[in-house]
Amino acid sequence: MRRLIILFTAGFLIHTAAPCQTMFKVNQYDIIYKGDFSPILTLYANHQINKRFGIMSYFYVNAAQNNSWGQGLVGPTYTPVKGITVAFLVGYQSNEAAWWRVSPIILLSKKQWSFFGSFEYGGTRVRWDCMGFYYFNSFKFGAELIRYYELYAAGPRIEFSFLKKKTLTIWNAELWDWSYGNFMHVFGIYATFGTFNTVATLGD
Repeated sequence: MRRLIILFTAGFLIHTAAPCQTMFKVNQYDIIYKGDFSPILTLYANHQINKRFGIMSYFYVNAAQNNSWGQGLVGPTYTPVKGITVAFLVGYQSNEAAWWRVSPIILLSKKQWSFFGSFEYGGTRVRWDCMGFYYFNSFKFGAELIRYYELYAAGPRIEFSFLKKKTLTIWNAELWDWSYGNFMHVFGIYATFGTFNTVATLGD
């Protein structure tokens, strides 16, 4: 757990102190599944160098006592046309058979619609997170699909942003795991800072 704290803290300090930093998002959320409670903390940072290229990083810490795991990823982004961005992140992880981690990412947006897909590989921990949204004022209505090891779950997700410039967002997702026949309740709050804004940004 100490390594995970060091990993997250280092990433947070680097990105908040860097003069090129244009946007970052801190997300704390919780998963309730079969009576187990898993608190999770993530940090996402994005710097757009120009209209085509950027740099993205992502840090993830699972603080559950029996499932302590973390990762730190960084890589380039490319926007061939407005509304379409692809990225490829690489990095390392803790408490896994393999130390390495890779994640191709796609982000799509058009007017009030957006889609995000992240696909993570490394060791036995295969993880997907795909979600699509429709924006209406301060609300986002959508659906989410996740894979975690052999678990597949999907369901509705809603988000509500408030405060000036919509800095804080609370969200809730009710997912059905059809692999094992269980409900998964996920809820959290995230804060977004910086001047760089895009309709489709990194999810959890």
